[in-house]
Amino acid sequence: MADRSDLINQLAASMGAGQFASTSYEESRFDAETGTLYCNGMVISKSVAEKAIQHFLTLEKKCNTSDSAQREMAMIYRCAVESIKMMQNPKILALLKEEAKNNGK
Repeated sequence: MADRSDLINQLAASMGAGQFASTSYEESRFDAETGTLYCNGMVISKSVAEKAIQHFLTLEKKCNTSDSAQREMAMIYRCAVESIKMMQNPKILALLKEEAKNNGK
């Protein structure tokens, strides 16, 4: 468990006090067994990923594709949706599980 100063630094970092926060870096990783993404000190479960898909789809639908800037935003939202879906694809999960098993040797 994090001590008090770590918790204070994490709170400061989340509030934008970058230079006062601890500067430790944790590499993102994906657990293919559970479908959980670990990044920036957060645990992002499959249910949160599903909510993210719905959120980005809603934003994409609001874009007017006749406007070039909004069309670009629609593509960004679509990219996010497809990336999350790819992460949930059983074939990709199997590949990641195999890779994790091979790296664990």
